[in-house]
Amino acid sequence: MKLLLTRPRAQSERFVRDFAAALGRELPVVIAPLIEIVPRGLAVDPGTAAGLIFTSENGVAAFAAAEARRHWPVWCVGERTADAARAAGFSQVSVAGGDAESLVAGILAARPAGPLLHLRGAHAAGDVSGRLTAGGIPTTAAVVYDQVAQPLSAEARALLADPAAEVLVPLFSPRSAALLAEAAGTVRARLHPVAISAAAAAVWDDCAAAGARPARVAAAADAPAMIAALTDLLRNR
Repeated sequence: MKLLLTRPRAQSERFVRDFAAALGRELPVVIAPLIEIVPRGLAVDPGTAAGLIFTSENGVAAFAAAEARRHWPVWCVGERTADAARAAGFSQVSVAGGDAESLVAGILAARPAGPLLHLRGAHAAGDVSGRLTAGGIPTTAAVVYDQVAQPLSAEARALLADPAAEVLVPLFSPRSAALLAEAAGTVRARLHPVAISAAAAAVWDDCAAAGARPARVAAAADAPAMIAALTDLLRNR
């Protein structure tokens, strides 16, 4: 069994370490990023915002590189993003349950004073700013980084073409699921996909080649839940 990771390299390498620690051993891994994170800078003045929203570590990093001030309260989609916000110097950090649904629900329940500013990537799901605005909390979105699609590496293509290979395939977003399904082409390996959300699983199930296994969905939209699902699949396949 091998592990195929298609996240940006730094995030994939961290996931490999965490997965090995949880599993108690290392698993052969192929890292083949399908997305490159490219900062765009900050095209808006955040000075009028009463609070900031981050839905990824990449958003935190891109914003922190472009803006020195850290006085805002911030709402983060999950613990990993919150850790990045704290490390960047933010002290007022609220944490949601790992997905856009819990983030929007939490902010609407808290009813913070607006306007809020959502720092996001060019490709984002959940329409956080639109839903908050519709709920009575004026929110705008600013794209501070892009997720540029990359071709699947030769090593990954060879793995997917190997009929003797069994491959664990974590799917961390609907877009990465679609990119992998598109890039993989004809797959002869036996794939075991695990999705971070029902949305990512639905995209994989719709886009994957005929005969591909449906994706298992992790119990929560975060890395620990993904590791738990992958570990369970590996031990009980």
